[in-house]
Amino acid sequence: MIAIAASGLDATIDEVADAAGVSRRTVTRYFATHGELIAATIDEGLTFIGTNIPDAPPVSADVEAWLTDALVNLHQVTRQLLGRAFWDIHIDRPNTPKEVTDALAKVVVERYRFAGDLARTAWLAAGGTLDPPTWVVDAFTFHVSGFATFALAKYSATETGQLSARILWLVLTSAVDEQRRGPRE
Repeated sequence: MIAIAASGLDATIDEVADAAGVSRRTVTRYFATHGELIAATIDEGLTFIGTNIPDAPPVSADVEAWLTDALVNLHQVTRQLLGRAFWDIHIDRPNTPKEVTDALAKVVVERYRFAGDLARTAWLAAGGTLDPPTWVVDAFTFHVSGFATFALAKYSATETGQLSARILWLVLTSAVDEQRRGPRE
């Protein structure tokens, strides 16, 4: 993941071996092709990010602080983990091996799943009932993605996380208030 964050999806087997502190031969013993290596790295990155979904805050917790901590952590991990590879994931790359395109297709699905899970957890913690409105989940989908992490390059990952959390807190409180008041006439 270190080599791919530095060099993108074009990271060589030698770069991966150097980053892992092993020989090229060791890498090729586990991965027959460059495509298999890249696909495995993408899958590992998804697993790593998936394990960073925060647990629901305790009932007495400050939900806004919990959300801020979750978003700061997420943006820090995303910036560190993806690096240059973020851009490679989202462009059309001719001659990309099938195993890599299959792994990249999982990225989109997992981003929506992750965002939906986090949105539902935050929604319920903020006092919402049932499922959050689609527009709330959509707001989370953007703000927990690498697009938000890398959109404002002048901001640190911490600042991006704080900004995204502030925006999502406003989204949540507005939506919960709207749910309590009932549908607009």
